Amino acid sequence: MTFIVNFDRFLMGFTLASHILIVTMSIGLSIIVSLAEYIGIRRKDPYYEALARRLTIALVVFFAIGTASGTVLAVELFALWPSFMVVVGKVDILPFYYEVFAFLLESICLVLYFYYWDFYKNRYKHWVLSLMVAVGTVMSALFITMINAWMNTPAGFNIPYYLKTGILTDINPLAAIAAPSVLYEDLHVVTATVTAGVFLIGAYLAYSFLKAKSEDLKIFYRKGLKLVASVGLISIALAGISGSLAASQLIVLQPLKYAAIELDLHSTTSGAETLGGILVSGRILYAITIPKLQSLLAFPQTLGKGTLPGLDQYPQSLWPPLFIHLTFDTMVGGGFLVGLFALYLVWRLLRKRSITTKIGLYGMIVSGLLLILVYDSGWVTDEVGRQPWIIYNVMTVQSAANTSSSIIPLGIAIMIFYFIVVPFSFYFASRVLRHESVQSEIERARGLK
Repeated sequence: MTFIVNFDRFLMGFTLASHILIVTMSIGLSIIVSLAEYIGIRRKDPYYEALARRLTIALVVFFAIGTASGTVLAVELFALWPSFMVVVGKVDILPFYYEVFAFLLESICLVLYFYYWDFYKNRYKHWVLSLMVAVGTVMSALFITMINAWMNTPAGFNIPYYLKTGILTDINPLAAIAAPSVLYEDLHVVTATVTAGVFLIGAYLAYSFLKAKSEDLKIFYRKGLKLVASVGLISIALAGISGSLAASQLIVLQPLKYAAIELDLHSTTSGAETLGGILVSGRILYAITIPKLQSLLAFPQTLGKGTLPGLDQYPQSLWPPLFIHLTFDTMVGGGFLVGLFALYLVWRLLRKRSITTKIGLYGMIVSGLLLILVYDSGWVTDEVGRQPWIIYNVMTVQSAANTSSSIIPLGIAIMIFYFIVVPFSFYFASRVLRHESVQSEIERARGLK
């Protein structure tokens, strides 16, 4: 039984990490496309209009594949976690309904936007469709994240009575969607997702600039990189702020998870920040500590005055795997480095200097790839940090899992599906983008034949 539960865990983590890559691209593309077209219309700039049209092709590809991937993920939820889905279906089903309407908004507007590009004489009316696509993709992420936030801080039913009897009573779906961590988690997930998607687009634009032969093409990709750098700096700054707020809330809402990600063995009122390190025989080895920094970050409003939770306050059987301290450090450290790089690019832009230097171009490629690791590390920290619970302090993963061995062939098939579909998505999108030359799209935007 333990093997099957661990298989379910691994399968869910693997498929979520894979699906997230596709969704990240969809959200990032929808925002860059909308902004590029608006700037193109406003400034009468054919390069930005061409950028919007070109990236829309990739958006359609990732949207279509993401839809198929999301369907597989939905089936997986019911197949792997039947007991969990019973509770969700009765208590917190509203976000799933909301997500359906957001999906419909996105899909209908994307069809109209892509296939009727030249139909609209008023370009702003066409641009509004792109705005609705972006709203739909972002709202889908918000609503799905609501489910995860509820899993971290459950609400909307009588929890003590459920723990005692296993019967759901006093159900309030509106209270469930307003769970304590919803606002903090939604803000951080959306801003982090936008950041990862935008920098992945930047990596593609930087690589294309390096391959560009004509000056026209270099202008095209340079303008795209300027847009990515500006949006990237704003989104990563917001991700950092919202992430700091979310981490501070863990002290109250999920103190054990907080102690694990900070590797705090004992409760303290003057906590040092621990960078790196592993726990061996009750001691933290290979770590760098910065005195009092953790307390200052956790309680900035009181200049570090407050009590930090420690692992020794909880039974070791309830501790999550402590490697989440390293995934947390990876998320924060990697995000900080990319943030500094984005700040450097925008500083150069404000001084009217080129960002298409070797540092700018190769840095953008590295940043895009690094943020894949950063983003998935964040999700690992959140999900593994809740272990052994699937619904925090209510239902364990083991009690929620499908322990039938018949799930293994299905799981293997799903993993094969994602092994194929994720690289195929990026490969096919790149092939489609190369099908029509950038020059022809620029000329079309200029109104030339």
